[in-house]
Amino acid sequence: MSLERLSEAASACRSRAGFTLIELMVAIAIGALMMMVAIPAFRSAKKAPVVRAANDFLEACRQARARAVLTGQPMDVLVTVNDRTTEVSVVPAPFGPGGMAPAGGGGTSLFHAEFPEDVAFRTLIINQRNAVAGATEAAAMRFFSNGTSDAMEAELQWQRREILRLRADLVTGMVELEALP
Repeated sequence: MSLERLSEAASACRSRAGFTLIELMVAIAIGALMMMVAIPAFRSAKKAPVVRAANDFLEACRQARARAVLTGQPMDVLVTVNDRTTEVSVVPAPFGPGGMAPAGGGGTSLFHAEFPEDVAFRTLIINQRNAVAGATEAAAMRFFSNGTSDAMEAELQWQRREILRLRADLVTGMVELEALP
């Protein structure tokens, strides 16, 4: 190959090395679409600590209800408040009626979650009994094999700013969540 032909081939490659305006616009449009999809996903992933704690409590209640129905054995959702930590766990129900259990519960935990340090129950009333007042006891909310549960009303609070209310329906054993203004 002659030197002239190599020079022509190199200059032809150099002239085609850049992007056209249409290619750049397509790349920018694809990037914009990806950002429109990604930003809402990142926002929902960064939930407030009180929302994560409420979701943990709801998950514990769902698991306890499902296990009670499937196994035919009552299950308890234990809420233990120690110093500045709150723990939620699901255990088989070894306790009698009344909803209060010794701290640490009984039996092996089937589900366990710890609330962030700045999230706590403002109120936790199980069967018309204030469970937050007894710091040495774990509050037990019972789910029965027919799908029903104890009466429960609770308010979760985060840094005295955001409050979520949780209520259990006695007949269905389903726990509902609502935000307070």
